[in-house]
This record gives sequence, structure tokens and C-alpha cells, in this order.
Amino acid sequence: MGPHCSCCQHRMLLAVWLALLVLHGHMLAAAQSSSKLSDQLLKKYLSNDELVAWMDEFIHKCSHMSRKYSIGKSARGAELWVLEISDKPGVQEAEPHFKYVGNMHGNEPSGRMLLPQLAEWLCANYNSTDTARRVVDHMHTHLLVTMNPDGFAARKRANGNHVDLNRNFPDPVELHSSEQMEQPLPNAEPETIAMMKWTLDTPFVASANLHEGAIVANYPFDGYPDHSQKLTGQRHPAPDDKAFQFFAKLYAKKHAFMAASKEFPDGITNGAQWYPVYGGMQDWNYVAAKCMAITLELSEAKWRPEGHLQALWEENREALVALPLAASLGGISGTVVSAADGSPLPATVMLDGIAWNTSARLPTGYFNRPAAPGVYTVRVVHPGYQPASAAVTVPEDGSGVVSDFTLVNSMAAAAAEGAAPASRERVASC
Repeated sequence: MGPHCSCCQHRMLLAVWLALLVLHGHMLAAAQSSSKLSDQLLKKYLSNDELVAWMDEFIHKCSHMSRKYSIGKSARGAELWVLEISDKPGVQEAEPHFKYVGNMHGNEPSGRMLLPQLAEWLCANYNSTDTARRVVDHMHTHLLVTMNPDGFAARKRANGNHVDLNRNFPDPVELHSSEQMEQPLPNAEPETIAMMKWTLDTPFVASANLHEGAIVANYPFDGYPDHSQKLTGQRHPAPDDKAFQFFAKLYAKKHAFMAASKEFPDGITNGAQWYPVYGGMQDWNYVAAKCMAITLELSEAKWRPEGHLQALWEENREALVALPLAASLGGISGTVVSAADGSPLPATVMLDGIAWNTSARLPTGYFNRPAAPGVYTVRVVHPGYQPASAAVTVPEDGSGVVSDFTLVNSMAAAAAEGAAPASRERVASC
């Protein structure tokens, strides 16, 4: 081999070495940048692109308990990404689903940083904390970290079409049938349509929406039957007023100082009593989607300085974990099946004295009914079957109660007179 060939070989080796060096540098920089995203959650407001990058980083790090999926796009085409936390993400099973929604108003961004931090806390504490394991192993928690990425980018309340998303939902005051409530309004925004479809398609039992502008836990109803805009200071309680007050008070008590509010007794308020809102997401969740929803106002100042994010997390950490546990696992749950073959039934589940019901879901026949501690009579009905009922006691300790129902076909019951639907109650083990 002549000197010329040797020189060419050396140049080729040098080029390969330089290419590998550059590639290594890019990979190192990407890894360092990625690792900084989780470190910076409480140090700055991540951009929309950074938030997606953080989500990908989290899924890679905590793949055993997470998945990412999109529910649609914003007015300006940004994906509305959701992070699901569960030991079996994406699997249909007999467990409750809870959702947190952040950044519905673009200029109220604290939720888009608190919810990622909540995910980080659950992953980091799964092996060492019973509370984290209970959230991950016994329920599905969905985090829509930003419902309004366009508004955040513009630092404006409204979305990319200049519409307030919390006035864009069908309202139970104006639309009295569930069928009407399930259909988007003619002027519905893309984010609203995506939220409605997602909520109706997923068996959410409860939800909380993170806002800024006050420090209070707000619960339904948000408006009055006569559509009044007057600040009367009068409450408009929902059928589940007892449960709503219980969950709102729970969050306020677990918060660092919300319950000590001088403006709002116990740190909570009925929405209409505070100020009437129509077309809001909270009431729509409850009436149309059978999802018990409250609104959490977490800061008097909107867009708090980045230096306050760590304190904001510390103020809300315990409450952010306690609420989904109480609403999802502390109430009444069970399955409804046919006595003939054990097949699951999508039966209607009601509590005596409360004019609001939920349903068991296929393919499992599982139902979950959030409720405050107390004694209730559960009634289950399904066409073609004899109704069944059971007295249950929801305990104070948040463990919940399970009541399973086996329904007897009406024709079979008529043929075998005296047969009664079976029900059994047990204290939940989770």
C-alpha cells in the first residue's frame, strides 16, 4: 500500500471519528437537556414544546406506570396531550378514572406545572409510599396538563380564537335533556369538542380543574335556574351537595392554608353563591358526563412569578394526592352481573334521596359512585331484570365500600317465584 492510500485511510478514519464525536455530543446534549426538564418543573414555566418533551422523558423513565395520548387539537393545531398514570395504563379494568385539567385559561398556568410535578412525585414515591402506590395500582389518573396551549403561548385567558373556554360548554340551565347536553354547541371550540368527547368516552368518576384568581375550592352548581347574573350570594346546591362539600373541604383542609380563608368559610364556595357562570365545564361534567367535578382556584395572583412555583407545589402537594383518592376510592363501588351467566350488565346505579345516577360500564360491569361518609341505600335497575338494593356505609377512613349486585332476569324470577336478587357488601381492601 502506497503513502497516498495510507493518507486516504487516515482521513476516512478521522472523518468517522469526528462524526461519532459529533453524534455523541448531540446525544449528550439531548440527554442533559431532557434531564433538565424534570429538574426545571418548579423553576420556570415550560413552553408547549418543552412540556411535550418532558412528557416523553417521563414516559421513558416511568414506562411501567404511564402512557401519553392526544384527545384532539387546539384552535391553532397544537396537540392536547394527556398523561395517564396507572399500573395498567390504557387497559379497561374494574377501576375508577379521575382527571385533572390544567391551564384552561391561558393566563393561569400554574396547573401546567403542578400536574407534571404530581406525576413526578407519584413515580418517585411509588416504591416507598403507600399513598403513591394506591393511586397508581388502584385507579387511573389522567392529566391534561394544558387544555389551552394557544392561550398560554399568547399569555391570554382565551384560546386561539379569542373564546373563553369556560363559557363554551352546553349549560344545564338552558338545555334540559341529557341528549342535548352531550352535543357540542354550534359555536363550540376545538378544545371544548375534544374535552367533551374525551369525557363522554372515558368512565371518569370525578374531576378537578385548576385555575388562578383566588384561593378556594369551588363546587356545583355554578349558575341559577333562572339564568340570573346577579350577585345574590345565594347557593344553588346540586343533588350531590353533601359529597361536593365534602370533597371541596377535603382539598381545602389538605391545602397548606386554603381552609383558613377569611373570604370563604372552610375555604370552599358554591359556584353560584360566589358569582354565576353559565356554559362552564364544571356543571357540564356533572350533568352530562356523570362526572363529579370541582374547580380549584390555587393562587390569588395569576401567572405567579417562577420563583413561587416551588412554594405553590408545597402548598398543594398533599391536597392534589388526597382528592383523587377520596373521590375515586373512598365512595361506593362494585360490579353488576346477570344471575344467569355472570355476564356484566350496564345497569343504572342510584342512591336513595339523591336525584343523580351513574351506570355500570361494559365490558366489566363496574360502577363507582363518589360519596361522602355516611349511610346510603344503593338501588340498581336494568331493563328486563328485577331491581336490587343494598344498605351500605361509606367509612370515614377513605377506604370506601364495595357492594356487588347479581340481577335476576324478570322472566326467570316469575318462573321461580320467591327468588331475590343477591347483594353483598364488603369493605374495600385497597
